[in-house]
Amino acid sequence: MNKQAGFTLLELVIALAIFALLGLASWTLFDGVVRVQRSTMAHEAEFRSLQRAIAVIERDLLHITEHPIRLEQTQLQVQRGNWRNPLDQARSERQALTYRLENTALWRDSQGEGTPIVQRQKLLDDVRHLSWRLFDRQAGWRSDWPTGQAVDAPLALELQLSTGRFESIRRVLLLPGAWP
Repeated sequence: MNKQAGFTLLELVIALAIFALLGLASWTLFDGVVRVQRSTMAHEAEFRSLQRAIAVIERDLLHITEHPIRLEQTQLQVQRGNWRNPLDQARSERQALTYRLENTALWRDSQGEGTPIVQRQKLLDDVRHLSWRLFDRQAGWRSDWPTGQAVDAPLALELQLSTGRFESIRRVLLLPGAWP
C-alpha cells in the first residue's frame, strides 16, 4: 500500500475556520481602533477651536481700554488699544470690538476707529449657551454694566458657554485695571 503524506479534508476545514476566526477578531480590533482614533481627532479639533476662540478673546482683553464697555446677555462691546499695524498705515490704534452670539455661532466684529469697515470673524460654532459677567469692586459680579464716565473700570470678565461636546465652560479673565 502506498502512503501519501498530506492533510485530510477535515484538517483543512478546521484550519480555515481558525484562520477565519482570527481574521474576524483582528478586523474587529482594527475597526475599534479606527473608530476611537476618529472620535479622538474630532474631540481634539473641537477643543482646539474652543482654545483658539478663548485665546482671541483673552488677547483682546489684555489691551482693553476703560471705556466704553457695553454688556448684554449674549453680547459684549469693548474698545481696545494696541491694534497691530504691520503695514504701518496711518490709522488709529484703537479698535471697537463686539462679541455676539448669532444662530449658535460666536462672532467677533471689529471696526477701527474712524473706519466704516467692519470685519467679521466667526470664532466658534455650535454654541448652545453664552453669557458674560463683569466684576465690580463694590457690587461683585454683574450681568449688566452701567454706562457713563463716573463708573469704575471692571476688574475681571467671566465668560460661560456651552458648545459641542463641552457642556459648561467657565473662564475668568483679569482685565488690565485689576493688575497691581
